[in-house]
Amino acid sequence: MSAPSVRPLLPDVEYRRMSFILRTGLAIALLLMVVGVLVYLFFHPHLDLAQALAHNPILRYLGFTGLVAGLAAGNPAAVLTVGLLALVATPILRVVTGFYYFRHGGERTLELVTLTVLLLLLFGLFVLGPVLR
Repeated sequence: MSAPSVRPLLPDVEYRRMSFILRTGLAIALLLMVVGVLVYLFFHPHLDLAQALAHNPILRYLGFTGLVAGLAAGNPAAVLTVGLLALVATPILRVVTGFYYFRHGGERTLELVTLTVLLLLLFGLFVLGPVLR
């Protein structure tokens, strides 16, 4: 008696694409953050690493205009902010990608679960985050 075949939740090509998105997003975020810390330490040689990380140099770059101005001025804290934004965007992009593939694959239950996760992530980011900040 043979075991019944189980259809995988995602075809291999979609799984590899989502995996690539996660790995690439993480690598980009890490690279931006490392470059930002090194440039920050270069411009602030009197600080050691613990002191540089103890205060929040990115707070003024959390808004769009501040971020663009900081990047245009070559401010390392603005580069750090872009790295953190990439780090936050990576799992959100993964959830969006999962929703897309579940929707097109006919996985209605997983589509709804993924949509719920996405809505909760966005609610936390855009509603709870500003309230708690």
